[in-house]
Amino acid sequence: MTLFLLLLSAHFIGDFYLQPAKWIQCRHDKGLQSPSLFLHAGVHAVLALVALWLADAGLWQGLAAAGVITVSHFLIDWAKAGHKSHLAFALDQLAHFLVTALVALSFTKIDIASLLTSKNIWLTRENLLYLTGYIIIFKPASILIGQLLSQHAEQLKKTQGEEEGKSLGNAGRWIGYVERLLALSFILVDEYTGLGFLVATKTVFRVGDLSRERDMRLTEYMMLGTLMSFAIALITGWLVLALKP
Repeated sequence: MTLFLLLLSAHFIGDFYLQPAKWIQCRHDKGLQSPSLFLHAGVHAVLALVALWLADAGLWQGLAAAGVITVSHFLIDWAKAGHKSHLAFALDQLAHFLVTALVALSFTKIDIASLLTSKNIWLTRENLLYLTGYIIIFKPASILIGQLLSQHAEQLKKTQGEEEGKSLGNAGRWIGYVERLLALSFILVDEYTGLGFLVATKTVFRVGDLSRERDMRLTEYMMLGTLMSFAIALITGWLVLALKP
């Protein structure tokens, strides 16, 4: 775990702190002919060597591991070149994460087969309750809130215009995801004071001027959505805690 965390930290430093924006753009424009592709791989080679040295990985095994990380990083970034979507970014980071985990795993006596056969360690009642709770608060909760507020959303669109209402809906959905994620997490770790921070944040940015009818409807719509969102997160969290073994 120490080696894995060191290698993971080295990856984040190399990918997000020591990679200028012009390197990324050059890689997207030129692909394999981009000098930044080789420079970036070189940076990761140095960082991986430092991480392996700090973990006392050994000379030859450390050099081999650094070589695997460097070559795999080069190939993964080359494959991603020209693809700027969110999905491409997520797959890129996932591939780097898996390589890092496998390299760290190679320094232990645990193999992949034993990890797969030890699934009962992870499939506990408590973990499954947590997983189910987090699954519920995202898409199912969003659909339920959308259905309950559908009539109010239609009225709001008429007063704001189609484009404004559409933008509000998309933004509101993602705000709801984040606030329910944080709310449920605060409940599960018994930090209810964090809920006050969330409510105060939404109050500052969402409460409009009630002197106009249009802003009154928007404020009421947001308050209803926020209360429903928090209610679902609270009830889900309390059920998870109540069902824990």
